[in-house]
Amino acid sequence: MQTLAISGAWVAVSTSLICFNKYLMQPGRFPHALFLTTVHLAVSTAMSLLLYTAAPSLFPSMQRAKEDYKTVLKYIAPLGMLLALALYCSNSAYLYSSVAFLQFCKEGNIAIVFAMSCALGLQVFSWTKLAILSVVIAGCSICATGESNFVLMGFLLQITSQLSECSKNIISEIVMTGAGLKLDVLTFVMFQAPCCLVYLLAAAVVKYTPEVGQDFCAIWPLLLANALNAFVLNVLIALALKKLSTMSCVIIGVVKDIVLVLCSFLVFGSPISQVQFAGFSVIIAGIALWSRLKLQEQSAASEKVPLLLDAKLASVNNNSDKAETATPKDATTSEAWRNQYLWPSQRTQPEEAPESVA
Repeated sequence: MQTLAISGAWVAVSTSLICFNKYLMQPGRFPHALFLTTVHLAVSTAMSLLLYTAAPSLFPSMQRAKEDYKTVLKYIAPLGMLLALALYCSNSAYLYSSVAFLQFCKEGNIAIVFAMSCALGLQVFSWTKLAILSVVIAGCSICATGESNFVLMGFLLQITSQLSECSKNIISEIVMTGAGLKLDVLTFVMFQAPCCLVYLLAAAVVKYTPEVGQDFCAIWPLLLANALNAFVLNVLIALALKKLSTMSCVIIGVVKDIVLVLCSFLVFGSPISQVQFAGFSVIIAGIALWSRLKLQEQSAASEKVPLLLDAKLASVNNNSDKAETATPKDATTSEAWRNQYLWPSQRTQPEEAPESVA
């Protein structure tokens, strides 16, 4: 029941946010992508601070991040520029292209991430992976060629957004792991949002016109609701990463894609040809194969840990059998080595020292 509730909320909020953005970006409402993105990040920053004040337990790594805030900002601040570019281009693309077409393009992100990861040595190239990703790329190409209202500017903006987003995600993984920083999702958002907001505010000051102010005053309640929607989505993603399995997240992603395409067709009346429906089916099949492959890799990797653990413990036991007595240092070392591969609930807890009698 909990899984169903989180999954349904994630799909509903994510779909409503994208459709809301498309609605607001129409001429006569608020067709100002830069300022729409700025409002999003400003509200996310404010809500993150309020949420941390009200429920600090939702930010488990915040204390460590505050103690080493200079290192955190050194790595996160440059990523704010990539995030600002990704969000700005993504929102701008709604002025030219339909939600369905842009969603078809986004499915190619897994191929972009794989290519970048292989180039940086983060993933191992294999022909099996290339064959599966070729299916996804083929589906995206079919959808693009079947677009009846193709606009080059919308396509270029969307591709720029995807390249920026994929680069940000990969660099985030590299620097956060390399710096030894393990931040939870909400803590990461709380640091990243203001860093991104700085770049957006600087651009907004330069690009501001009286027309922007007039449109903002006429529609600010909707803009605020839209920005709150974006923040709620971040909270739901953080909750899903804690509560749901990898397979559940994969299924949610596929369901969300299908719902978005249907909403684009039913709500906005975007024409979707039979060729695009066929191409989208190919994309979904490719993503399913890719997800199955990644789950198999994760399963194989997890199976290696118990084998390594058993081998190491056997080696420790053999060495201790040869010796007449095991020293406390050896026992402590073996337990420490064993604990690093187990969940917290499975780890051996150190015995408490007896209280001294005064």
